[in-house]
Amino acid sequence: MHHLTETTKQTFLQLLDDEITVKDFEQWVYQYSVNLEKELQADLHHDLISFNYNQKDSFTRLKDKIFSLVDNEEFNIWRTKKLLVDIIENKIDLVLATRKLRKLYFDTGENFIPITLGIGYESLLDDVPIPSEYKQWNSEGLKEKLKKVAWHRGDIINDAKTFLETLIRNEHNWA
Repeated sequence: MHHLTETTKQTFLQLLDDEITVKDFEQWVYQYSVNLEKELQADLHHDLISFNYNQKDSFTRLKDKIFSLVDNEEFNIWRTKKLLVDIIENKIDLVLATRKLRKLYFDTGENFIPITLGIGYESLLDDVPIPSEYKQWNSEGLKEKLKKVAWHRGDIINDAKTFLETLIRNEHNWA
């Protein structure tokens, strides 16, 4: 990664991981412009300042620009750790989390995330709805499905903790 400050790096990673909107990113670019000018090559800084944030495919175009500045492995480690922490701290619906883990598992080449976390739990819970789908279910049916999540919750959280500890332990080896 270029010589980016932690703030810039975090903001870039958040944009790439859909954590912040293009609008929020645009606001940040303007507010942080003076610092970005020191961190980025002149042409890239100019690109971000003059970028048309309202165009239809602005997110894709922006991602392409920023992805070249971010180390792919570092990005994958960052978003995996973030998801694991969200699971452990119960900040994300577990079924949704298993779907995100599955996507990450394939995005990272199928050998980074342990297979149980990567696809095992997702396949066990693939018939359980995520919160946005609850309204399509009657309460009895939903209650039955959610029992399955409760049944696996402890294992998923323990596996998430174990893998997070491994990532943190190995961090200095990658730096």
